[in-house]
Amino acid sequence: MTTRHYGQVETLTVTLNSALRHGSAGATCSGAGDSHIKSVQRVFIDDDGTYPNNSRYPTLLLQSVFAAGTEHEGARRIVADGQWTSPWSWGIFEYHHYHSKAWELLLCVRGEASVQLGGPSGPTVSIAKGDLVLIPPGVAHKQLNARGGFTLLGAYPTTGFDGSIDTLTGSPTDEERERIKGCYVPSTEPILGFDVRKLCDTESDKS
Repeated sequence: MTTRHYGQVETLTVTLNSALRHGSAGATCSGAGDSHIKSVQRVFIDDDGTYPNNSRYPTLLLQSVFAAGTEHEGARRIVADGQWTSPWSWGIFEYHHYHSKAWELLLCVRGEASVQLGGPSGPTVSIAKGDLVLIPPGVAHKQLNARGGFTLLGAYPTTGFDGSIDTLTGSPTDEERERIKGCYVPSTEPILGFDVRKLCDTESDKS
């Protein structure tokens, strides 16, 4: 088993005909020179003593998967298969916070921003137009700065979600920790159809 440190970022290369897409078996293949190659960053973040983060699932950043899309088209794609809620349109709170009730999907449809994950000691990632981010429950996130009218479409899985997301800023209660552990894992992301569990499955990665 691979040993990872707090805040470690790994890059996974996938193609549009990858076995990581929903309904395929096995792990990814990557073809050098394939014009449909996509880069997926996985950010591994454990409990830092204040923020629970998530030791089971990494935060996923799928880069440039919707670069030419509009906000209207992005909203349509998110709800098309009924697996994600109707999205809100905004940015990210400028303070460290997390959610205990659901995974959070963020699709950037305008501008760019620097976002810190995992709390004050966590890594910073860049999110730009066309990027899709999947944040597991418990993972702290904070917008540090933004440019170009930074706008996200945010949504949550329709399964196991009561329609009201929480926003937590401190150490979780025992009940909140249990809720984080029990959250439904979305089956696919809505833009390219990649299987979320397979993207997170670090033990079956192949190239």
